[in-house]
Amino acid sequence: MRYSLRLLLVLAAVILVYQGALAKDVEAKSAKRGLDAVFSKTDPKLREKELRKLEGDTLGEAAAAEARAHALALQRRAPKKLPKLDEAHEGAFNYEYQVRAGNTTYTNFALLDLPADVSADKPAPLVIGLHSDLGTAWLELSALRASSREVPGLRDCIRACPQALNRGNTTDDPRDNPPGLREYFGWGPKRAGIDTVFNLIDQLIAEFNIDRERIYLVGAAGMGGEAAFHLAQLRPSQFAALCVRDCLPPRWYPELAATSDLEELRKAGTLGEQKVEFGWLECYRNTPVHWMHADDDRKYPTSHARQARDAMQAAGVPLEYTEYAGAHASGSTATLAKVLKGCVEHKRNPLPTTVSARGVRHDSASLGNDRNYWVEISSQEYPGKKGDWTYRILAGGKVTVTAAKAENTLTISSEGVSQVTVYLTDELLYLDREIKLVVNGEQRTVTVTRELKLLAQTAAENAGSGEAWTAKLTVDT
Repeated sequence: MRYSLRLLLVLAAVILVYQGALAKDVEAKSAKRGLDAVFSKTDPKLREKELRKLEGDTLGEAAAAEARAHALALQRRAPKKLPKLDEAHEGAFNYEYQVRAGNTTYTNFALLDLPADVSADKPAPLVIGLHSDLGTAWLELSALRASSREVPGLRDCIRACPQALNRGNTTDDPRDNPPGLREYFGWGPKRAGIDTVFNLIDQLIAEFNIDRERIYLVGAAGMGGEAAFHLAQLRPSQFAALCVRDCLPPRWYPELAATSDLEELRKAGTLGEQKVEFGWLECYRNTPVHWMHADDDRKYPTSHARQARDAMQAAGVPLEYTEYAGAHASGSTATLAKVLKGCVEHKRNPLPTTVSARGVRHDSASLGNDRNYWVEISSQEYPGKKGDWTYRILAGGKVTVTAAKAENTLTISSEGVSQVTVYLTDELLYLDREIKLVVNGEQRTVTVTRELKLLAQTAAENAGSGEAWTAKLTVDT
């Protein structure tokens, strides 16, 4: 009798737990109200309070799809009116904005050209133009204007050219900078240089009606192009395409000492003979690259550009490489216009099924979020030493993740990475089923839960890049 009574109590408890679990699922209407409450708060503490109210709320497949669509719509709310700008020079507008770097806030400016029909009601594509080491915001905007005469699509874009904050050096004394880091000094690797670009993009998205699917990064010869390559690895899901000229992606020289002076090798004309390695080219797999390069470039050796070109193509990067006759930075406006035309025709793919992500060092030169679309490097164990080229050129681990929905399989291969967080939606995998997880050749199965709080949090944090996720999986590699 006691055994039967005990069994009945256990069964009743199981039923209650099961009913409680079912009760956690919320309807789409309730989920939308929760999202509205989160997005209505701009103060971080008040927003966090709204997020805590969603703790434990889960979503079924249909409710998750409807709630995620609502979250993406909330991200794209256009401003009620556009900012009033003063003319700066030759019809260009002066746009001042704050750059928050560490504990310091700077006031910087960009020169803007606005489309003739710009309004709060119509989403506009955005082109960010980064000037060269000897250039200025005005010179870069002038180059875009000249190209726009032959590229009608460019005239439909908001064109914003910021002025580099940190001109000339990564530190006060250039002799303190590791070789290679000087290559894109004005836009990085110091955090102030990087934030000069990212803070501008974030503020333009907040104040203008920007088309999230058509944001382009254009880099001038040398510093601007290297920065475009580099910044696209730090926030790849932001950009529809890149346009770079006469530059090289992040790299290192394995046969040179880390203290080697690259400028001396350039002057001697022997830099192109040195062995060079490009460790993270797969990170452009989902970002089309339009690249023009001189066939007799000695500052950024043409031989190295061709090596990077071939490696990109082998990695499946959507690359259009144009080589023109001439020396460094001597390309014509017609050549640039042709390359830019191809660039601004792209639209972003927000949910690629294969993603490669790179990590960065987490020290004084730390650069980023270790995110690439829906893949995040949570923890890395870089095997090198501080004196290594690869370490000094902002090295980190690397991971490639592929989602195959037909087989409901997630395949992860990593190098120098100890933990990965993968953010998911039902568009990538069937989240109600067991997921087959293959990590560096080892296979197991896992399950995930759609969480309303995660959807609200990721939608709020990634409003600028238009991302929102309903489930996540943390994997030790």
